[in-house]
Amino acid sequence: MMKKMVRLAAASPRTFPGDPERNADGIINAIRRAHENDVDFLVFPELCTVGASLGTLIAHPYMLRRCEKALESICGATKEFTTIAAVGVPKVIDGAVRSATLLISRGAVLATIVSECDLAPFGFLPDTAHTPVKQKKGQNGVIGITYANELFISDITGQNITLVPSALNATATSYGMTLDALRRFSAVSGFACAYAAPNSGESGSFFMFDGICAIASGGSIVALSEPFAEDAFVCADVSGDWTPSEGAVPAIEKREYYLSSDMKTADEECGRILLLQAEALKRRAEHIRANGFVIGVSGGLDSALALLAAAKACDIMGISRKNTVGISMPGFGTSSRTKNNSKLLTETLGCEYREISVVEACRQHFRDIGHDENVHDVVFENAQARERTKILLSISNKEGLLDVGTGDLSEAALGWTTFGGDHLAQYGVNASIPKTIIRRVVAHAKAEFPEAADVLQDILDTPVSPELLPTDNGEIAQKTEELIGSYELHDFFIYHFVVSRLTPEQILEKAKKELAYDDDETERVFGIFFKRFFSQQYKRNCAPEAPHILVSISPSLWHMGSDITV
Repeated sequence: MMKKMVRLAAASPRTFPGDPERNADGIINAIRRAHENDVDFLVFPELCTVGASLGTLIAHPYMLRRCEKALESICGATKEFTTIAAVGVPKVIDGAVRSATLLISRGAVLATIVSECDLAPFGFLPDTAHTPVKQKKGQNGVIGITYANELFISDITGQNITLVPSALNATATSYGMTLDALRRFSAVSGFACAYAAPNSGESGSFFMFDGICAIASGGSIVALSEPFAEDAFVCADVSGDWTPSEGAVPAIEKREYYLSSDMKTADEECGRILLLQAEALKRRAEHIRANGFVIGVSGGLDSALALLAAAKACDIMGISRKNTVGISMPGFGTSSRTKNNSKLLTETLGCEYREISVVEACRQHFRDIGHDENVHDVVFENAQARERTKILLSISNKEGLLDVGTGDLSEAALGWTTFGGDHLAQYGVNASIPKTIIRRVVAHAKAEFPEAADVLQDILDTPVSPELLPTDNGEIAQKTEELIGSYELHDFFIYHFVVSRLTPEQILEKAKKELAYDDDETERVFGIFFKRFFSQQYKRNCAPEAPHILVSISPSLWHMGSDITV
């Protein structure tokens, strides 16, 4: 018979991917803490012993042996502890390496529960088998395991106490959707649950993890850690019996576009995008022991957001914003407005500003290859982009800085980049964010960075342009949206092709109904989008690593040959 009140806990100690021995130390310390606080049941993130983001290495025999030894250490060190802990390990079952959760108490393994769900609600799924296993060992009528991705299926089941190990990645929308799913689970099942997500120690190559821990009961969140908390550990006393929820069962919002349709929620999601970008930069900079960041600042939206994220990363890391270097590299088409905004934004944020012209270097290059400077063709344009990239990478090497790419999702989808130029960087912080949402995040940032609000507004008011052709009496000569069409249309097409998986005919019909453009223009831009989306895949197949924050078309998620015809 279960006692009336139960103390639940969730912990996400810092993960070191590929280092089971070090991870075991953090797990043991958390179990000890739970025992000392009279916790009955404790849950850790999925695959916490090895790191859910380890990829193919999870299944390597060398790593499996190390995980077995780490498990022996955990059991040996917790023989006196009464807390029942749910610890995630990779295990070979039915001839395949699977994600398993072991219930451990007093140094013994009480049950093994295997993940069989291959749903990836936010994009990431551990690189393990998810087919049904032949023989199941595990749950009883009192305590059970529900993997976090199972929260997003309609058929919800649970036990009196349900532990929820998570491998869910963090996106702009994942925080609110996950909490809603936990509320719904505890309301529908009538049972309390504890949830633990992977933390920022996981690899940031393609995904971010925020380490939130939560406890839900009766349709409410009763304990919750902050995203990216250094000490992610929560506990709460809940009823061990079935607890009917009060009021309506929360629904999980179904998304039909990048951000919530609720303006307040959407603004919070814009703030979360900036936080995720900053945390991604922090994770990568700390891993490579970079002294700071270097960014090519153009006076446009993309570089403005990258600079804001780098400044925020410096704040989180506890270092001076002077460790972020913004470099303006004026060329043949740079306008006075964008050049001035580059300088003003960089200095207003307290970052270091430098100016290096690419004009003479490009002229020398034109002489070297025998190109007429007066011929303003693709050679003329691309030489400037490649010279800028060379400068940024060389300064990165010289000063130990992380070269932060500024290209966005819209540009990647269209291939609106110079191969070997702005197409390259050491880490692409904007790569999963479309141009229209970058505009909203920059607008949101005016409140977070009030000292830069005026210059950010002028950047928002500046036409989008690569500024590679000579100016027209000092004014911008190239306006991107006059050439390829509105980014509102392109971003609409990207979302409904990549996320909604609609057919081209359905997308075009939907755009004509929902967007305020005449049919001829919608069809023109639609044709440009699909032609460029398929023809420019070769750039995406060798693009820099970038965190998946909204929608990713990097090879980690979107697999497509460069030479296919559709």
